[in-house]
Amino acid sequence: MIDVMLYGGIVGVGLWVTMYPHRLREFFGTSGRISSQGRAWLNSRTGIRHRADLEIMHRIAANMVIRKLVGSLCCVVIVVGILTLLAKIKIVIPFAGSIIATAVGATVGFVLPDQLLRTSASKRRRNFLHAFSSYLDLTNVLLAGGAGTETALVAAADAGDGWAFDEIRRALIRARSGRRSPWSELASLGQRFNLPEVIEVAGSVQLSGEHGARIRLSLTAKADSLRYRQMGEIEAQAQASTERMGIPMVVLFISFIALIGYPAVTTVVGGL
Repeated sequence: MIDVMLYGGIVGVGLWVTMYPHRLREFFGTSGRISSQGRAWLNSRTGIRHRADLEIMHRIAANMVIRKLVGSLCCVVIVVGILTLLAKIKIVIPFAGSIIATAVGATVGFVLPDQLLRTSASKRRRNFLHAFSSYLDLTNVLLAGGAGTETALVAAADAGDGWAFDEIRRALIRARSGRRSPWSELASLGQRFNLPEVIEVAGSVQLSGEHGARIRLSLTAKADSLRYRQMGEIEAQAQASTERMGIPMVVLFISFIALIGYPAVTTVVGGL
């Protein structure tokens, strides 16, 4: 019955294509345009995010490709070794299963470096935002003390250490060498590292003016907003960690109850 329905469906599709060939061309043309647009959008979004991850981790795309290929090869070797060990202990794996396991291992090895890169880049972005918040606070203190805008920016960058302050100092040096606004260079730094907070701060300061009380007020507001956002993220992470800590306690309590109740249950079952 299933074979008859399958063959009937194939014949019906063939007759429909024969009678309305233009419909088939329209369908494939529309689906091709939609799929090409979707692929272009996905490639652009993935490419921008991947380039930002490479930039903030100071890695080269060619080295990343080598890591992916080496990871794929290593995972394939591990899978083949496991299959060989299973064959030696008389555990027979079908040929299709071996092919699927090898393909899965190669895919995992190829994708794993990207996941590790994304995780490391996320942690590095959080560290940069913490340092950038401190940098804004130092700049506000210097501006309140009567320093000029450029002097306050350079002095605040020189007061800190670490890779984040090094990047800020390099951005200020590039702005001074190219005779550009330091805020535009910091915005470019935020675009390179995919840091919307830095771009937002730089853009708002440029809109508020290049000197005077307005820039100090804008910096104060943005620094407070960035700090509150970071505090919210830290509290959310702490609450999530607290909830995860409760899971082992619940498992331990259930195990303790099972250990206490096991003799009684055994006695009752034995009495029956």
